[in-house]
Amino acid sequence: MPLIRFSTFEMMKILIADDHSLVRYGLKLVLTNYFSESQIDESWDGESVRAQFTAHRYDLLLLDLNMPDTDSTELLQWIRDFYSETKILVVSMNDESVFGKRSLQQGAHGYLEKDSSPEELARAVTTIMSGKRYASTNLANILINDTLTGKSANPFDRLTAREFQVATYLAKDYSVTQISEILQVQYTSVNTFKRRIFKKLNIPNKAALVRLADAYNLG
Repeated sequence: MPLIRFSTFEMMKILIADDHSLVRYGLKLVLTNYFSESQIDESWDGESVRAQFTAHRYDLLLLDLNMPDTDSTELLQWIRDFYSETKILVVSMNDESVFGKRSLQQGAHGYLEKDSSPEELARAVTTIMSGKRYASTNLANILINDTLTGKSANPFDRLTAREFQVATYLAKDYSVTQISEILQVQYTSVNTFKRRIFKKLNIPNKAALVRLADAYNLG
């Protein structure tokens, strides 16, 4: 696609949130090439994202789903609640067939896998800043198919946002105690979520959950 110049939009302030410095560098390089007048800041975890938003107003946030000491679901909701004018593009290594639809449902304006091309990143930013949602061709086809059939081929779509959070931690071999501490909910509540997850996914135990998570690249 032709090189997009920043004059397409008003002056943008962009925050890149990713815990890998090389990834932040690469994203910043691409954005600078396509949107040369942008102000681009960086964050590496939830705390630094909140600090940046407290000090600045951002037009666009590029958000990684896997940062240390960060509940990305709650962070995304916090931004939607208090900084609703900010557009959010999730840029993640997680499989879009599992996380893309959920991210859009939770308020993100677009989803992009990290192995996407620089041109697709520029296209996603342009689409979002033009007031539209962005999904890759593959994710768009998944969303269309789910709409036409009235159901999803992905069993994890049966879970609520909180159940999905618990399921991802269980699949990574976190204990119920550890999950309750991370999510700051009661031990008994996590156990309740665990039972609901097994019932909704029609699986008998944690080992089956791990196998299912692997099959759907839950990460």
